[in-house]
Amino acid sequence: MARQTQDSWWGRSRLGVPALAGGLLMAPGAFALPERGQPLPAFSARDLTSGPHQSHELKGCPTLMVIITDKDAGDRMRGWFDAADQHLADSVHRQSLITLKLPFFVSEGTVRGKAKNQVPRAYWRDTWLDKNGGMAQALDLAPSDTPYVLALDAEGRVVASVHADVDSPEARTIWSALRR
Repeated sequence: MARQTQDSWWGRSRLGVPALAGGLLMAPGAFALPERGQPLPAFSARDLTSGPHQSHELKGCPTLMVIITDKDAGDRMRGWFDAADQHLADSVHRQSLITLKLPFFVSEGTVRGKAKNQVPRAYWRDTWLDKNGGMAQALDLAPSDTPYVLALDAEGRVVASVHADVDSPEARTIWSALRR
């Protein structure tokens, strides 16, 4: 998901899919992200090629993780990845998680197909789909068109988190945490 600047990336199609990525700053009581130094809750997801993934795979290198929980947040999520190219070394992994609670009549395959039309093929394995919204529920993330962003260290622990747009003052917290 890193380094993609085309307008078609998530485009304006309003996929209805949220994504995880990068660090979050929490308003008291707003949501329950892990505290600094804590790991993410264990979770599993499938990427856009239907490949299975587990949260422990986020260990090994620092990671910018952007999470969106609203169908209209794709452009804002893309902004975080575009800015990452200016702020972060290539050694920092870029990861997104689409976390949503699909209505029973919308299949995971439908959502995956729409996402594939917007995400460049090179980033399909870095775009994970959480069909049942388990991560949003585990972290108590409310639907929001503002991304939730996590900075993870090489051990998969949260070092910074924000619920903010990339051009907000809070974004500096993420860039600073991932430059260490």
